[in-house]
Amino acid sequence: MYATIVASPWVFQHYYGFDLTGQSLSFLGLITGTVLAPIPLVLIDLYIYQPRLKRWKATQQSADPQTRRDHRFPPENRLFPAMFGSFLLPSTLLAFAWTVRPSIPYIIPIIFQGLSILFSLIIYASANLFMLDAYGPLYGASAAGAAMLSRYSLSAAFPMFALQMYRGLGVGWATTILAGCTAAMAPIPWCFWKWGEGLRGKMKYESSA
Repeated sequence: MYATIVASPWVFQHYYGFDLTGQSLSFLGLITGTVLAPIPLVLIDLYIYQPRLKRWKATQQSADPQTRRDHRFPPENRLFPAMFGSFLLPSTLLAFAWTVRPSIPYIIPIIFQGLSILFSLIIYASANLFMLDAYGPLYGASAAGAAMLSRYSLSAAFPMFALQMYRGLGVGWATTILAGCTAAMAPIPWCFWKWGEGLRGKMKYESSA
């Protein structure tokens, strides 16, 4: 996300000859993707998360009080949006990387750029909710603070080299590197879905179960 924001004006100026106004308007794809991101999050919550929560509550009503007290709704259920977006993010980054060329209308890479930010935000929101549910009300704020510190550290670091990387490698290979990084991380929410409960059980500050 931070690399794209820094490099976007240069990409459209270099490959499409956008003037200063056009470079500013190239952010419309990113803005649109950001505005639309809540829609899939709400739909996944309504049609996947909430029905699973209702079924879990129904099973808990028939359980004995000790089981109800010791067993909480697994926070891994928050990961559905991240699982949905984990492989779509590198795909849209690759599509953006290799559709930026004068022979292809500029609106095409702008659309893929907007989709990439949309999937980035879907993954971020899902992971953040999972983290808050996993650490619970006692440690959730500390976990969120640690996550924000790491995120804003990256936001300070990426502008130092992102534009130089795009200038040196070109938009195709520079964005392909980013797509490769996201593809390498794509299995993470799936791994938490499969092994998250066992990992949480070994955590000192885990408080959801």
